[in-house]
Amino acid sequence: MTLGLQSGFEVQAFDTLSGAGVSASVLTSGVNLCFQVTVSDIGTNVVIRFEGSLDDTNFFNLDQSNSDTTITANGTYGYALAGCPVQYVRVRLVSFNGGTPSIASKVGTI
Repeated sequence: MTLGLQSGFEVQAFDTLSGAGVSASVLTSGVNLCFQVTVSDIGTNVVIRFEGSLDDTNFFNLDQSNSDTTITANGTYGYALAGCPVQYVRVRLVSFNGGTPSIASKVGTI
């Protein structure tokens, strides 16, 4: 299913990440994306990156400043990204410091 082709708001869950690496990508037709990230069992911090691609092969950081996102406490966080029309999105767990973190994430689009 291509996320964003139906009318209304659509949500797709990514693979849960527990070690450095990436989730499977999701095909989307949206320009306005909202990522929800739930972190549990964090030690000191986790560093994540929201990535986009036009071809599902070459991915880039969706943050226009090319910065990664550091999370320092368990909880659920939301990140709104707008204006970058990509076909594929995914979440990368760049690194973690301490603990045995679990990163569950979803993306939504209109």
